[in-house]
Amino acid sequence: MWKYIVFAFCSLLVFAAAPPPSETHRYRTDYEYNKRTNAFYKLHIEVNRYGRSQDVCRIEGAQLMVPSTDEDIAQLHGMFKYYPDLGDYVWVGNDGQQHESAEVSPIIDLTRLESMMDNSDLLDATGCDVVTRKGEIDTLPCYHRLPFICKVEAKDAPYDRHCDVYGKDYRYYQSVGSCYAIPKIPYSWPQAYDDCQAQGAHLVVLNSQAEHDAVYNLTNTEPHVPGARAYYFFFAGYRADVPVGNATVVFKTIFNQTLEEAGYNGWSENEPNNAQGREYCGSIFKNDGKLNDLECAHEFGYICEKEVH
Repeated sequence: MWKYIVFAFCSLLVFAAAPPPSETHRYRTDYEYNKRTNAFYKLHIEVNRYGRSQDVCRIEGAQLMVPSTDEDIAQLHGMFKYYPDLGDYVWVGNDGQQHESAEVSPIIDLTRLESMMDNSDLLDATGCDVVTRKGEIDTLPCYHRLPFICKVEAKDAPYDRHCDVYGKDYRYYQSVGSCYAIPKIPYSWPQAYDDCQAQGAHLVVLNSQAEHDAVYNLTNTEPHVPGARAYYFFFAGYRADVPVGNATVVFKTIFNQTLEEAGYNGWSENEPNNAQGREYCGSIFKNDGKLNDLECAHEFGYICEKEVH
């Protein structure tokens, strides 16, 4: 009886120590809180087309900021001014109003359009909304590549109290004491690393055969990641330095351990093969749950992990 009471009390302490973003005013490490709007913002300085920008915001638990108040514009202006070389436009969410085109004489690149006809936002004749450096709302064709701003109200910011992560769709595996998620967007290895870290997690690192089994179950029960270069690879938390001269390629985890030190070094058959001399980032192969090397700049699905203590 006393053992049960102590366990229950400790459980309450754990959950009490982890209130949601609406109470702590804390969210992902790459988002900024504005107390006047009670919301979190992130200016993405990497450039994307409008549709991709929407997807990135959604994966981060937010949406493209709809500039509905002067405070939204002021927030964007305050973040934008730190990047004077970034151009004059930022993608924002559609506010439902008609705006003038930011292009005096739009130039349509027919070659680009033909090669990208599967992108539905290119067919939007009205264009997509942007905010200028002057704080004006205009429109541009949706195929342009621009920076963009994401926003989420504090009351809507996702937080998994059990896994202690600022993300959604994490699954807890009691057999290994960790939570895992496969975000539904493909990223390069550095982007995947940053996204997991910003959530309060990290790219998955296999530490045992039991963890291999758990992650193998995860990758074979979750849906495919749309747009991934190959659906059967998932970036994981290990990589190798590009060797100098005839030096041996040594893969280490993001915690600077060799695979042997981490506790799992099972490679897929004929791997690592360093195809074309450019594969220095690690992944997990869906077919057998073992390790594989990939080119870091290519975009694949990835797995975030958070240990539960």
